[in-house]
Amino acid sequence: MMKKYEVIYNTYRESILSGILKYGDRVDSIRECVKKMNVSKTTVELAYNKLVLDGFISSKEKVGYVVSMNPERVLLHHEILDYSSSHKEKEYDYDFRIQSVSIDSFETSIWKRYIKNVLNDKKLMSSYGLAQGEYGLRQALCKYVYQNRNILCFPEQMVIGSNYQSLLYIFCGMLDKQKVIGLSTLVDEQAKQVFLSYGFSVKYLDPDHFIEDIQTKCVDVVYVNTTCFSKNRQSMSEKMRKELVGLSHILILEDDYNGELVYASKIKTSLCSMSNHVIYFSSFSRLLLPSLRIGYMILNEEYTKKYCASFFGPTASKLEQVAFSQYIMDGYLQKHLRKLVREYREKHLYLKKLLDTYLSVSYILDETYMAYWIELDVDMEKFKSLCESNWMGVSYSSSGIGLSFASMDKELMKDGVIRLAELVKEC
Repeated sequence: MMKKYEVIYNTYRESILSGILKYGDRVDSIRECVKKMNVSKTTVELAYNKLVLDGFISSKEKVGYVVSMNPERVLLHHEILDYSSSHKEKEYDYDFRIQSVSIDSFETSIWKRYIKNVLNDKKLMSSYGLAQGEYGLRQALCKYVYQNRNILCFPEQMVIGSNYQSLLYIFCGMLDKQKVIGLSTLVDEQAKQVFLSYGFSVKYLDPDHFIEDIQTKCVDVVYVNTTCFSKNRQSMSEKMRKELVGLSHILILEDDYNGELVYASKIKTSLCSMSNHVIYFSSFSRLLLPSLRIGYMILNEEYTKKYCASFFGPTASKLEQVAFSQYIMDGYLQKHLRKLVREYREKHLYLKKLLDTYLSVSYILDETYMAYWIELDVDMEKFKSLCESNWMGVSYSSSGIGLSFASMDKELMKDGVIRLAELVKEC
């Protein structure tokens, strides 16, 4: 329920924005408003002071309060409101979009308990976080990456950040600017932008001829997403991983996105576990919730010596780091990982069955992004329009669509695929 002064404030605000009260018009005096609204003088003063602060009215000598918002500012105000409402994220009845994750599988009550415990520690919360990341979390993650990715490292080698892009910025700050960077032609735009913003010379490498391109284009550093590597969205093969780490003259930046979350194939060896000329990047945006912004980077011996924490500030929340370290140490992350593997194995097989039953199309599994990519021979503009009008959220590629099974339950998934098949027929 709104307070009395807020009611008065909103009444005059809407009168000005709707044009009932125009620029230069006189506004009721405080005494007149007290009588009209049947409120106290203090209440009116609070409302008028807020209207003055927000630029709606001003006090004019010998006149009283007048409207000070001119037509241009009123128009701008409406444009801002229209922009905000038009850019509000749409909620879909059937959300197959790639950025979706399984929310129901994450036990928020447990996470809240850890957050609450940290918040209750006033001494801990009264200090800034460490630039390199909280030591307890780095210790916990050292154990985690050894268990799940067979990587041996010390807490001193690890840097915590809000995501892989912020960590990549930190690493590029230590990298010799004369180095030539090799990027896959399929590289993520966010990663590419980091290297370009630093002014590095960038060469693009064809995933089908990756090793040959590295050698012929004379690159010094290779950034590679090993889990979504090929043009058909498969992870890098074990054979190519061995060939890549065998190139001892290059530095490899390994983005092991969801490398431990494998449910439809065999888990692949991380490059970092095979060589000491690899810098390792990973995060938990798909394993936990996207809103929990925690990623980490593992430096090799050479760059551990170069890293100086005093040059950087912390980019990840200390609150979340401390809570997350205890969450890992108590075994909940490992338990959650096993739960997701079971859930996604079941869901991907169910969606595959639905596609075979209701849609006669070619498709491939994108294990990293928990989705199937489907080829469609339709009028794509018409199809997009139909999807939007039917509250159907999908991701688009140059030749078709992506359907994620991460956030959908089976009943909704089935209804969604049946409706999708109907939309395809309409095109």
